[in-house]
Amino acid sequence: MLFKKKKDLNPMSESLRIELIEEMYKLGSEVGYYHHSEIGWVAEAYNKQIARAAEYGIEDLLKQRYLNGKADGVNRKKHESDTSAKVAVLEPAQVPKVERLPPAYRMVALPDATSAPKSIEQPKMVDRPKALNGFAPVSPK
Repeated sequence: MLFKKKKDLNPMSESLRIELIEEMYKLGSEVGYYHHSEIGWVAEAYNKQIARAAEYGIEDLLKQRYLNGKADGVNRKKHESDTSAKVAVLEPAQVPKVERLPPAYRMVALPDATSAPKSIEQPKMVDRPKALNGFAPVSPK
């Protein structure tokens, strides 16, 4: 079966051969770069190209181009992630400067324009307890 002679192979134009090779390389490159699963649309596109190439007897070449494209896609993704990590490391992080005010200034600081000063609010602990109000009077019917 391995040495079975291919019969009735159609002649192939050079432009069609180049087109098939480029499409298979692009498919492999996309699968390698984006880590697509080789199930579903990828398998469908792969099998379609292999079936088309089988008419001309170049399916082995296309399988090799797919694997090359896949490896190149993985390498390209790795290279891009390495360079982006280097750029992120090289840029120093901007540390915001916090201005600390002395405690005395914070005690006498002016209130914001939209809020009342807290010093004029009566604390809850000085309010009269509700238990001292007694019972509510019952009105006669």
